Amino acid sequence: MKHWAGAVALAMLAGCMGLNQTRSAGPAQVYSSQKPAAAVAECIKVSWANVQLFGDVADVFMEQGKPGEFTVYTTEGEYFADVSAHGATTAIRFYAKPGGKAVDQRGAMVATCL
Repeated sequence: MKHWAGAVALAMLAGCMGLNQTRSAGPAQVYSSQKPAAAVAECIKVSWANVQLFGDVADVFMEQGKPGEFTVYTTEGEYFADVSAHGATTAIRFYAKPGGKAVDQRGAMVATCL
């Protein structure tokens, strides 16, 4: 059981490192919205989990950081969006690892959540 827990922790750490590396390259697209950050993040999570659009491998997760800050990401962090509240405005930064197959589709789904 300890080995399994260690493997999960190692995978999560590798995923975080991958997200940070992709963040350092800059976002693929940047958006803003007047909607609350939590509502925008939840919308992205639900839309990215649409199996009809993205196939049967559509695992999507959402984590909350500081109050008003969320990261929505797919398995292995291939695509992710940082959503953060800035006063009455919500900023959304959409990231994609190089070579992603559905960058335009994922970005378009983010835009529907604004």
